[in-house]
Amino acid sequence: MDLPVDLTQWFTSLSGALPTLGLVVLRSSGLFFTAPLFGQDRVPVMVRVFFSIAIASLIFPSLNLNGMAVPTDTLNWLIAGVLELLTGAIYGWSSLLMFEGMILAGQMVGLQMGFAQANVLNPESQTQRPLLSEIYYLLAFMVFFAINGHHMLILIFQKSFSIVPLGQLAIQDQLMAQLSLMVAQIFIVGLMLAAPINGILTLIDIILGLIARTAPQMNMLLLSFSIKIYIGLLSFFFALSFTVEFLKDLLPDLLQQVMQLF
Repeated sequence: MDLPVDLTQWFTSLSGALPTLGLVVLRSSGLFFTAPLFGQDRVPVMVRVFFSIAIASLIFPSLNLNGMAVPTDTLNWLIAGVLELLTGAIYGWSSLLMFEGMILAGQMVGLQMGFAQANVLNPESQTQRPLLSEIYYLLAFMVFFAINGHHMLILIFQKSFSIVPLGQLAIQDQLMAQLSLMVAQIFIVGLMLAAPINGILTLIDIILGLIARTAPQMNMLLLSFSIKIYIGLLSFFFALSFTVEFLKDLLPDLLQQVMQLF
């Protein structure tokens, strides 16, 4: 049975766009399999695949792909597909770096408070993390969604096609320099968040040391465990408002740095 003319033209146009759409889906897959929250192991693979295809399909009509040469032969298309996966993975992995500073801050504060052994299993990385690191990590995610960071991430994905054309990924000095800067900022963010609480705990150590010198009969070692935990938790809760405001200013700047990778 012959198909109607309009349906035949639709199938023809769809088949012509499938190689290009496939490359867009591959870049989207690289992003969503490594991006914050979406790339976590706790998110089922089928959900991530659905998001990758759905976002790519929704963005595809708005992309300006004129002049982009899409390979028609299988081998070159597969090579371009690998490059697209790598491009999306670079964007996703670099956006994940902004949360590593929170983990480092939790490790610093937890070590000073005596929580170094209080670890919990993180299902994303399958590693043990300090308890405070998980609290900081989840707090950063809540702020990330509160400022519509996931929308900004999708916008970065859309604009990436005008920055890195399909199948034309090139590892340049600018990319390595930007990634090095973002990795260095992990330590800066961790120190800035942990410094107020660690400063208070260091002051408590000095005071307890002076008391131990003046009253050596007191067992300050045992007392210091509970005192530092109480003071540390109080400092942590009082610093929450500062932490949230700091993240509201920090995360958009880090997302802008992700956009400037290439």
